[in-house]
Amino acid sequence: MPLAHGATAAGFKIVRLLGSGPASEVYLAEHPRLPRRHALRILSEEVSADPEYRARFIRESDLAAALWHPHIVGLHDRGECNERLWLSVDYIDGTTAAQLVSESYPKGMPPHLVVEIVTGIAHALDYAHDHGLLHRRVKPGNILITRPCADERRIVLADLGIAQIDDINGLTATNLTVGSVSYGAPEQLMDSSVDGRTDQYALACTAFHLLTGSPPFAHGNPAVVISKHLNESPPLPGDVRPELAPFDQPISRALAKAPDERFPRCRDFADALRAGQCEPSVLATAPGPPATGAPADPETDAAATHPPGVAERSDTQGAAVAPSVPAPADLADNHGPAPSEPMPNAEIGDAVTSPEPAISGAMTDDRPVASRGRLMPRAVPVVLAVGVVLIGFVVVMALHSRSGFHRAPTDVETPPAATSAPPAAPMPVTVTSVSSAPAPLPAITPPPTIGTPAPTTTTPSQVATVRTPSVTTRPPTTMPSSPTAPVAGIDSRPAVGMPCSPQQTGATTISNSGAPVSCVGTPGGFAWEPAGG
Repeated sequence: MPLAHGATAAGFKIVRLLGSGPASEVYLAEHPRLPRRHALRILSEEVSADPEYRARFIRESDLAAALWHPHIVGLHDRGECNERLWLSVDYIDGTTAAQLVSESYPKGMPPHLVVEIVTGIAHALDYAHDHGLLHRRVKPGNILITRPCADERRIVLADLGIAQIDDINGLTATNLTVGSVSYGAPEQLMDSSVDGRTDQYALACTAFHLLTGSPPFAHGNPAVVISKHLNESPPLPGDVRPELAPFDQPISRALAKAPDERFPRCRDFADALRAGQCEPSVLATAPGPPATGAPADPETDAAATHPPGVAERSDTQGAAVAPSVPAPADLADNHGPAPSEPMPNAEIGDAVTSPEPAISGAMTDDRPVASRGRLMPRAVPVVLAVGVVLIGFVVVMALHSRSGFHRAPTDVETPPAATSAPPAAPMPVTVTSVSSAPAPLPAITPPPTIGTPAPTTTTPSQVATVRTPSVTTRPPTTMPSSPTAPVAGIDSRPAVGMPCSPQQTGATTISNSGAPVSCVGTPGGFAWEPAGG
């Protein structure tokens, strides 16, 4: 019968019962002389009377009392009271890993927490093994976790140095439970020789339980569990939760049937688990959308697994993302989302927007459109500018045609004359019969920010290459209606190579570069050429 509150046992004052089993009871007790509390384990009379167990109890408690490790529950004292053996150990105010899984993580703990727990227990086990002590019963119920915040959390291994009841008379009806065999190594279940790799097998079973929410060979019949440990290949965490696939290899190795096929030490197994935690899983569940205003990872967008042209639809918005986007920098934009379209990921939402549209010579952009509604306002100015340029070009061609500036059709394009020679000295201007030539209207000057696109079709009169002035920074000019009556505000002087009419043959004037030119016949038609050239 359990001891009541206030009772005395082995000099300790009982506070309350912490737990009990078929072979022992554990109490929270106050130290008889020091102001601190201990966990007092009192064994049953039947177990205490066994001479073989009593000898093992004394030997292992002596070894455990000499140990000190931050992840091991310390043993302080031992003795016998009323023909019952007892031990006093550190009292850990917390919970067991088994309780934490069942109450808070029924589907399995977060991997980073499991790796933290396994790493601490693995170092504790290696420390005990180096001092000649095996645990023999590693399981979630013997791992204690304190309650403070994460950075102060303490993880400790309990029941180290307490001789196991299973080792006395084998697996009897008293101690044969699912909890006692669910984490047992094959050599331990077969009563073969054991070593530190036996504890490693139990630690791997514990890691599987913490990751998935149940031990690897879960069954209500202990005999079935033993058979599975001895004969069946262990299941893999990735079979239960696909995102745990990186842990498959280390757990599979630590659960090998033969001890020689496991890791040399427990910490090697923990290191392999930690490496698996850093390894991304292809089947990992997709993370939630980033917080509003948080920059997205360009490498994530660039590594999209969707076929080209197929849009990826998120939970909150739709955005077209295709591999044809040239660089992650093109996807970045500091503009906020439209009020009617919430976008937690500004980088994807503004994939094709920019402060000012850039127009190339071909006027094309084959990148996928992320938001058709936001693209239309920016496309209107571009379309209007192109229309103005095309209309201006048509008007100029029509005026040239009406003015008689036609050239004889030819199949051979005449190369332009060299313009690198310096202009000749100014000469007196002689004007003859120019007034009869019709005066063309001024050409429409295209907007300065948009380059005039090359025409897509040509007429026979435009086959020959038209010579252009050596200075290209001036706005386009037109032929004056009269050498002496220029249009106000426009340089009406002809340029070298500009077409002239047959009626102006022999006429001489000053070009827009200041050099005298004459209207002469050329293989490509009549044009203004340097006088005397």
